[in-house]
Amino acid sequence: MDPVTHAVAGVLIGQAARDRFPTVRALIPLSALAAWMPDVDNIVTFFGPEAYMRYHRGLTHSLLGGALLAWLLAALTARFTTGAKTPGLFILFYFGVLSHLFLDCITSYGTSIFLPFSDARVSFPAVFILDPVYTLALIGLAVAAAWRPAARKKLAVAGLAVMLGWPALGFGVGQAVSAHARTLLVARGGQPTAVIAQPDAFSPLWWKIIAEEGNEYVLTGLSLAAPETLLPERRFERAGRDELERLGREAPVFSQYVWFTDFPVKSAAATPDGAAITFQDLRFMAVNPLVTRMRGTMVPFTLTAYLDGAGRLTRAVFSQMGKGETILPETGLAVAGVEGG
Repeated sequence: MDPVTHAVAGVLIGQAARDRFPTVRALIPLSALAAWMPDVDNIVTFFGPEAYMRYHRGLTHSLLGGALLAWLLAALTARFTTGAKTPGLFILFYFGVLSHLFLDCITSYGTSIFLPFSDARVSFPAVFILDPVYTLALIGLAVAAAWRPAARKKLAVAGLAVMLGWPALGFGVGQAVSAHARTLLVARGGQPTAVIAQPDAFSPLWWKIIAEEGNEYVLTGLSLAAPETLLPERRFERAGRDELERLGREAPVFSQYVWFTDFPVKSAAATPDGAAITFQDLRFMAVNPLVTRMRGTMVPFTLTAYLDGAGRLTRAVFSQMGKGETILPETGLAVAGVEGG
């Protein structure tokens, strides 16, 4: 989720608990900081797209790592505040951290909340990664709570209820959309073995539909404004995880890609030296026409393998949001500053 939504969730938590910490003047800003803190791992952006893929939403986003961050902030706050105790502040700040983990887990990106015991990425897609309706509703209730101190607690609790209730609504709508999309796909001759609905921009109005058919994924979309009409479908060859693992023996980025992706697809093109195989993940492809017009054909987290005439990997290019790096199989090291992918 975006940093504004995280911070506002922390503000609401601080407002709801304000009367329990009367001596902590900066309680609400500190609560907002606690709710944002797990994103301190965004520093890995400076180490390139591959590092970002591997380590963002990692240890600082885990239940254990988040607890350590909350305890550190609580201890520092108690050290410089009269009458505030570390355990009570820890509970408050950990609620802020948990709000961050919750808001990240309800998007399709995935969050490793069980590190260091497991690197499994947990995701229950119910809200698009940017949801202006959701965020503005939370901001509105936080502002109202600030303007009306007498009703602050009730308004803050209402905001927290919205924080939990909107994703629950989205998840329920998504399940219904998935079942309805399957019916529409079968009615027009499809034979899907699985149909997944994920929130797209301006959900719960817009939904991305991913269907499995044999060795292909079918990508389409559905707007609740026209629920009986699927968007024009696009078909993609599913990427074999064994193929990615084989390439991973030459460059570890491909093995990391197996771990990272949910719906990997591939396309091949001839090059003067051999072939280029491009891998992408359908969860990063938008179907909302407005988003596709704004973003064009760029797909985040695209990985391309360049092979010689004998099928050996000569280099890989990993691109995130148009910024890429080249990985050389001989060393496994990345060379930053390469555009595209």
